[in-house]
Amino acid sequence: MPQNFEVFTRLNSETKNLFSLIQKAGPITKNHLSHLTGLKLSTLIRYMQPLEEMGLIIQSSIGDSTGGRKPALFDVNKYKYFIVGVDLSRTYTKLVITNLKMDILAERQFPMDKSSSPEKTIDLISELIGSTANYLKIDPKKLIGIGIGTVGPLNRSSGVMINPANFEAPGWSNVPFKAMLADKTGLPVIIDNGANAAVLAETLFGAGKGLKDVVYLNCGIGIRTGVISSGTIVRTINDAEDAFGHMVIDVDGEACICGNFGCIETYSSIVSIMKRFVLEIKKGKKTGISKQPVTINYVDICNAAEHNDDLSKEIISKAAAILGTGLANFINLLNPTLVILSGPLVNHSKIFYNTCTYVAMQKCYIKKTKKNIFMRSGKFNENAIAVGAAVLFIENCLNSSILGY
Repeated sequence: MPQNFEVFTRLNSETKNLFSLIQKAGPITKNHLSHLTGLKLSTLIRYMQPLEEMGLIIQSSIGDSTGGRKPALFDVNKYKYFIVGVDLSRTYTKLVITNLKMDILAERQFPMDKSSSPEKTIDLISELIGSTANYLKIDPKKLIGIGIGTVGPLNRSSGVMINPANFEAPGWSNVPFKAMLADKTGLPVIIDNGANAAVLAETLFGAGKGLKDVVYLNCGIGIRTGVISSGTIVRTINDAEDAFGHMVIDVDGEACICGNFGCIETYSSIVSIMKRFVLEIKKGKKTGISKQPVTINYVDICNAAEHNDDLSKEIISKAAAILGTGLANFINLLNPTLVILSGPLVNHSKIFYNTCTYVAMQKCYIKKTKKNIFMRSGKFNENAIAVGAAVLFIENCLNSSILGY
């Protein structure tokens, strides 16, 4: 028997494709599988045999009769193997353990602060994997690998985080995170940017299941974007996930950290909202937030806006309108079937979400032919990146074309 993380290497491409179909469409009958794949029943049974022998799929239940014998339904074995998904961000790291159906069995999280060096972060991830597997009574030999969704820019093949901005701790430039975590845990590791992981989760297992054109925006410290177009992830230079955030929306605008002027992120991110809020207070504008300006955070501003604080509402609405304008341009170019907005700003502010989507739809060229193409938070909400990282790992094992490798 191969090692746990080599379980899929002995399968041919046809059997891998069949497993992927059962994973996403199951429970399902052999006749339905034959119809979907175009395979003769005898050929289908031959491809299913190694999956059953390895315990990757099982007969899960009995279907309804259509007049004869009730058919057997087949699905992925939820208790055979498990995957670790990691959402590594600037402010927190979240870890989930899923089964092969992408059900979350447990989740853990720790904050990222000035002491969160790459080495310390890897140590904590490794400790959490061990303690969480123990809590779930999972044999460590049944963990087949780790997927990581993180901030860019990245070199995916080498697993190096090149020079990500806004980590509080030093030492995050040119970090071979993939190799370091693999060495620490003894498990294979796949790494991609977090927004790509999230859009993958929502497209294959979540709100966009069955769709081929999905956009995912995570609105937080930066504006992180993942796109699936015609069934394949759209990749940017260096797999940067903030390319949309650095779309120029005002040619005479404010300076951005990227060196350009007037980028969306300069107006619509957590950092820019807090900066603008404090600046307006210094100019003499009033707010109902009873805190010193230097202690006010974006959650305070979002909450105050929801309770009709004029300054907060003005700041949030303007930031959302600018994002919505850029989003309209994005929609005009990509023509997505679904746009999912998530992240801290969306989760904490209905005004931000409603304003952004309203402006985007008003400025969108295709508004007359499209109705509601927006969704707030998606199916997986704050777990989308972590679950997507687990999806990323299994799709890589299956050599999925959706990854765009």
